[in-house]
Amino acid sequence: MIVKMDNFSTVKNFDRISLAQAVDLLNNAPTAELGERANALKYTLSGNTGFYAVNAAITYSNICEACCPICSFFRREGEEGAYLLSPDDVFERAKKFSEMGAEEIHIIGGIYRKLDFNYYLDVVRAVKNADKNLNVVSYTVSECALMAEVSGKSLEEVIEKLIEAGTDALPGGGAEIFDAEIRRKISPNKLTAQQWLDAMRVAHNLGLKTNATMLYGHMETPKEVVEHLDMLRRLQDETGGFKAFVPLPFRQGASSIKGRSSGVYDLKICALSRLMLDNFPHIRIPVPHFGDRLSQILLNFGADDIGGTHWNEEVAVAAGAQKQKRTPEFMRTVIEGAGLVPQKTNSNYV
Repeated sequence: MIVKMDNFSTVKNFDRISLAQAVDLLNNAPTAELGERANALKYTLSGNTGFYAVNAAITYSNICEACCPICSFFRREGEEGAYLLSPDDVFERAKKFSEMGAEEIHIIGGIYRKLDFNYYLDVVRAVKNADKNLNVVSYTVSECALMAEVSGKSLEEVIEKLIEAGTDALPGGGAEIFDAEIRRKISPNKLTAQQWLDAMRVAHNLGLKTNATMLYGHMETPKEVVEHLDMLRRLQDETGGFKAFVPLPFRQGASSIKGRSSGVYDLKICALSRLMLDNFPHIRIPVPHFGDRLSQILLNFGADDIGGTHWNEEVAVAAGAQKQKRTPEFMRTVIEGAGLVPQKTNSNYV
């Protein structure tokens, strides 16, 4: 029986799906049946609402020492096309996006040890100086861990300073897939799964809400997908700090790792995520990654959020994601076409 949950950190009167059941569903359940079950749960949680945000991305640098084999975006220092924005550059971009109507700015970059901790603080301050009302989502916990390393501060101190500078939420990037063997192949120089989870726990305990992601469609099997979701579910039971889960389909782009996702697999991953993550308020499927038509179908497979306009998104585009002119009107049209009622929001769902 599915009932409306009064508290997302406590599941009431709901038969939680076990790991074995989840693997069986992903392997054997008819796609339409899986979607129907996920959508029933979605409606108990968020009704017929489809969320979207008017936001923009500022990627302060594409220089990254992690050099993940899955990434088509990074450049090494000194390599052609490598760049680093100054805080003044960030201010000008944020001001432009604010004037265009953006209400939220996502800030991410790479793992670049030459940057001083004050640089990261100045970038956040630059966005707030451009428009104090902008909701700032910055940085991934991988970047936060790097800031702790280069500054000699604890992760708690780093995140506290980011909050003081104007950070309102953290993105969910860097989770990739939690299986240790696969991580060694696709992102060997990033945080381990446990380090990522521990960093999110720190952020949650300091009052920051965050997203969580999963990159799929490369080397993983259903078992690794389910284990990833279970680890997120267990941390959410503990902290309640995740606002949305964001499944991300891997695009091969310039990577040597082969992509093996499909539209049907996208549907099943989305539906299973909704069913397993019964303590997550939202399932977000970013329209830049899925396109408008598939996004409409996913809104009927358990998702309730198509992400934001995400102007100036660079990372997914570098891997081959479709470029679209995403206006607020476009976002509302996508949601209405899925039979839902659009509601503008931000990463904190306020």
